Amino acid sequence: MSPRAGSSAAAARRAAKGRAALIAAYREGLGLAAIVVIQKGAETRIAVIREGGASAGSGPDTVMARWWCRYATDAERVAAAATARSRRRESQDELPRSPPSVSAAAADDVSAAVQGVAKRLRVALYSDDEICMNADTIIVRVEEEIENLKRGGQLKSVNQSYRAYRLEASARGEKAAPYAEWFNKYKANLVRELAAALRHA
Repeated sequence: MSPRAGSSAAAARRAAKGRAALIAAYREGLGLAAIVVIQKGAETRIAVIREGGASAGSGPDTVMARWWCRYATDAERVAAAATARSRRRESQDELPRSPPSVSAAAADDVSAAVQGVAKRLRVALYSDDEICMNADTIIVRVEEEIENLKRGGQLKSVNQSYRAYRLEASARGEKAAPYAEWFNKYKANLVRELAAALRHA
């Protein structure tokens, strides 16, 4: 691989990481909760994870399906009812039960149970793609506003905030993050705030 190709690949990875952070900030701002179907060996279970909490799929677990809910309480209701439905089906099929998991259940069957229960309870489920599309609308707004400020030479207050952050970090004996890293977090905070405003609109 040539140095130029390596540099391009590294830039692409940084861009993807930056976009993922902004989408995560959007989900945090909205306070979304994820319903995930997790498989570990022959065991399949349904879990609810709030944005910013421990990630599913770490270690040997595999996330087979994921949907997002606007409210954690709705996600909990759907997950509990779908788990109960899957257990009943196991019992009818004379399969072993292992609370709180759905043992030996096919991931597709469990996913269908989640979607069926959500429809019955009238809880809207959103796919990763739908959330990304909605997040992109907010991200574009933030990036356009930042570009407008740059063109107008109005980023002075932002740069002053970075200098203040560096002074505070130095006073605590800590190493300050580079400007680019700090600025990415600044953008993520703007996305998070806009998403939170939508949540309460």
